[in-house]
Amino acid sequence: MQNLDRLFYVENRLSGASGCGKTTLLNDIVSKANCHDMRAVKAPKYSEREGRGESNDIIHVAKGSISLADYDIPYVINDNKYGIKLKDIRDLLDAGYDPFIIVSDFRNVRWLKDSFRERAKTIYVSSAIDAEQLRRIQSERLGFRPDEEQKAVLSYHFDRLGAAARLGWWDRVSECVTELEKDWRAYATDAKSTEIRAQRIRAFHIRYIEHLQLFDYVILNYSENKPEEMTVQARNIILNGPQFEPYKKKKHPPIFIVAAASGSGKGTLMEMLNFIGSNRIKITSKVAKRLPKPEDRRDGMIPILGSKESPPIWPDWWTHKMISMAEGEQFPDEYDMRWSFHQSKDGSLATSYAVSSTEIQQNIDRGYPQIFVSNMRQFQHFRERWPNNSVFVYLHFLTSEHQNREYQIGKWKGDPTTAEIRIEERRKVHQDYLERIAEFDHVLLNTSFQEDLYDQMFRLIEHYCGPSKPLV
Repeated sequence: MQNLDRLFYVENRLSGASGCGKTTLLNDIVSKANCHDMRAVKAPKYSEREGRGESNDIIHVAKGSISLADYDIPYVINDNKYGIKLKDIRDLLDAGYDPFIIVSDFRNVRWLKDSFRERAKTIYVSSAIDAEQLRRIQSERLGFRPDEEQKAVLSYHFDRLGAAARLGWWDRVSECVTELEKDWRAYATDAKSTEIRAQRIRAFHIRYIEHLQLFDYVILNYSENKPEEMTVQARNIILNGPQFEPYKKKKHPPIFIVAAASGSGKGTLMEMLNFIGSNRIKITSKVAKRLPKPEDRRDGMIPILGSKESPPIWPDWWTHKMISMAEGEQFPDEYDMRWSFHQSKDGSLATSYAVSSTEIQQNIDRGYPQIFVSNMRQFQHFRERWPNNSVFVYLHFLTSEHQNREYQIGKWKGDPTTAEIRIEERRKVHQDYLERIAEFDHVLLNTSFQEDLYDQMFRLIEHYCGPSKPLV
């Protein structure tokens, strides 16, 4: 096995919150290291807080013992002091281990990466947990059992609130809610901590956007009750990462090749770039063997079915909607890089796409960054043809499997077959990402705030091309 000399496991989505998966992943990696041909171990991390049983990732030390005099990296999280000794990590590296460590402070992530340079690989773990899920988890874990006096006070608040609502006294409703919330937080002692952690879900994601280029890999924890998927991703990083390291250099001008499942926001991303980013990045034209849609051309798409200028028939092409062969048409010759994007349950190919290598090369020659949505199976072609320009990006929408299923069923109410195809496609694309995580340079995390997606893309453009300036 070819070891990555150093691998940080960095949990930055949520600092210390239950349900994020950081400790689960760390323990699973270490416990399964031998059977997975890995030499993964926990790097020592010291803290003045008490340990949390066998799953603990810290070494407990006495209060007041952590200081800059004894630790290279001392820091504070949630009023608890932590410390890291660089010698501990170097000793593990020199012994041939892959040490993992959980670090939730971005400054320390950068410090560690600067200290170990190429020996360090940073990983961001993104979880499907949201504020409401966190509250449920905390409630189930800690419970809430008020005493008799507290029950009486809370019942009084509920009675007043119900009466005010029935009478339509909405100013009183507001007053009652405020008083109820005050006492509820006083009695549910963990409520304040839970609220703080919930706020950090959003805060950490914003920090991820600001430090997007800092991370080498992103592990996705979005499948319910499947923590082993995180271990699969970590294992693939360790075992397959080294072969892609030579390609993971800063490239200019970049070709951003985006892979994404249906419903992830790729159409929104491309339309946005065409609207507010066309002076910073070129949208590479892409031909699609399908009928036109209203959103076409806003994202660089050129459909060729039903066009009066259509080229001759290509008899071997089918779509998942089984368009007749008489409607199949051939790609123009200049669009020489071709692929089919999806596959339906009956085994027939869905829409086929193509891009022009001439157009891509012209943009490179002019020094223009460019972007288009492709397919993971095409990565090797671009890696071989443009090794100094290809930047592979995965676009992931922050929803769980259950949430995605509800969304697709709602979107395709009159077409359950299409809804199932979309659900299956996301599952397949997600599985491909798990297996090919080591190939990706960056991950765009799409939230309910569209501005987050824009900010991440523009952050990448600036990372590769410097401060934004209009294309000539």
